[in-house]
Amino acid sequence: MRKIAIVSGKGGIGKTTLAINLGYLLHNKFNFDSTVVDCNLTTPHLSINLGLYNHNHTLNDVLKGKAKLEEAITEHPTGVKLLPASLELKDLERVDIGNLPSVLQNPSSNLILDSAPGIGREGIAAISAADEILFITQPYTSAVVDVYKCGKIAEKLKKKVLGVVVNCRKGVKHELKDSEIEQLAELPIIGTIPYDIEIERSLASKLPLHLYNQRAKANMTFCNLASQISGTKIPKKESFFDGLLNLFRKEGKSLWGL
Repeated sequence: MRKIAIVSGKGGIGKTTLAINLGYLLHNKFNFDSTVVDCNLTTPHLSINLGLYNHNHTLNDVLKGKAKLEEAITEHPTGVKLLPASLELKDLERVDIGNLPSVLQNPSSNLILDSAPGIGREGIAAISAADEILFITQPYTSAVVDVYKCGKIAEKLKKKVLGVVVNCRKGVKHELKDSEIEQLAELPIIGTIPYDIEIERSLASKLPLHLYNQRAKANMTFCNLASQISGTKIPKKESFFDGLLNLFRKEGKSLWGL
């Protein structure tokens, strides 16, 4: 089983959004059994972005030895498998994030690790627990320089780096070019996610973009990345019936009511 950490040098870059969409696509469209793990204990967003707020067990419990890894994994109605972190401040007590590599040592599915930003203890723990690293940045100098620093940590820990995903590209002149990003980060770009309002709408609807609007321009990048990671060709387009389901979801009907 593979363990892939999604890493950025700063917050607000799009790690969790990428983790959710890759987790959904890999597990449901590419036959690549995957669980998304929220490794950001202090400010977890994974379950919130999927509309889940109450959990029987969390990664905090696993780190404390109160639950086994498989007991804390849950499945969202959309088909995203996830291991959430607790939203309760009290659950941070007596949690050692440094134990993350050991508790994730023998997973029963591939793991997508939604890392905490930067190179603090939480960020280092996610990189340490992973076998492979996928960096995400935005086309601005500060974000790319932070990825450079994270890349050096991954190199020191002898992790396989898959490359860099450039998020939220608008195509304006003041953005860094791909060649400039690769030069600054000293890493190859393997995908570019264009700015797409449909991503924001899908997040507000608590749905992966593929379910909210399969034809959204950013969804193709997510599919291409999932194809690269899984080594599987992009599946054929969904049927007319599936398209109707997406339309109903986009109009605000509850997924649970379909």
